[in-house]
Amino acid sequence: MRLVLALLVALCVPGVARAACRVDVATQVPLRVAAGVPVVELVVNNVPLPFVFDTGAERTLVTDSGVARAGIRRDTWADTWVRGISGYERHPNADPASLILGGLALRRHTVAKDMTLAVGPLPQGAMRQQGLAGLLGIDFLGGFDIDLDMPHLRATLYRVGGCSGRFLPWAGPYQAIATSQPRHDVLILPASLDGVTLRAEIDSGSSVSLLTASGIARLGLSAPSFAADPSGAVNGIGRFTVPMRRHTFATLRIGAETLSRPELWSAEVHVLPIVDLLLGGAWLRQHRVWWSFATNQIFIAAAP
Repeated sequence: MRLVLALLVALCVPGVARAACRVDVATQVPLRVAAGVPVVELVVNNVPLPFVFDTGAERTLVTDSGVARAGIRRDTWADTWVRGISGYERHPNADPASLILGGLALRRHTVAKDMTLAVGPLPQGAMRQQGLAGLLGIDFLGGFDIDLDMPHLRATLYRVGGCSGRFLPWAGPYQAIATSQPRHDVLILPASLDGVTLRAEIDSGSSVSLLTASGIARLGLSAPSFAADPSGAVNGIGRFTVPMRRHTFATLRIGAETLSRPELWSAEVHVLPIVDLLLGGAWLRQHRVWWSFATNQIFIAAAP
């Protein structure tokens, strides 16, 4: 009898309930494409400025022109080394009074929750020619799950909690890919290029897809492999110009999707954290992608 009563009491006492999955919209904003990358309107000190929506930038950056246009105060004590694929530059930080994206007040996803911006040039000459004021990076965006829908020119930030598995509010089919997070708010997914598994990052701030030095090494390629390929160069942050080659590969597999004869730029550049392949440009403009920092997954909608 005592055992039965004990069991009945145990059944009546509520246990630790699992938190319900919550997916709440924080803001949704329209996009436009400039220089091959998505651009949003960021209101800085009540001044609307065009910023690249850049999931590959670990640090949000504003140009000197953007500082002047929004009247942003410069920090006389603190500065930041800004790193690009062609070098480093050092500039005093900027301290705006407010940053608003689609009515949502933004703060950095750090312990301090500050609004400090790095200052420097944009990483691509084409961006500078478009009059863009900066890069909105993952230090502000990483506190949310990100739904970037470039085919329909919109970006949505979500607050997600208590979720796992396939929880998206998307109507159509999509694939879920488990990721690693080698650095705070950086999601790395596996990709297969010509049968070789690579570490890939989806970088909305890159107008092209790029095979880096580590990816070239993993594939066992050498200079003669690219001898007949079209060449180009890119210059950005830093003093150097980086030579590049556009190479046609056999297959690129990302999750369940396989692309035949993809053309990728290749360059002997090193990316931190170590990434073999940056997915941007034409690939991203054809896909809807969700970065789930809350669950360490990337979701990709089925291509139309």
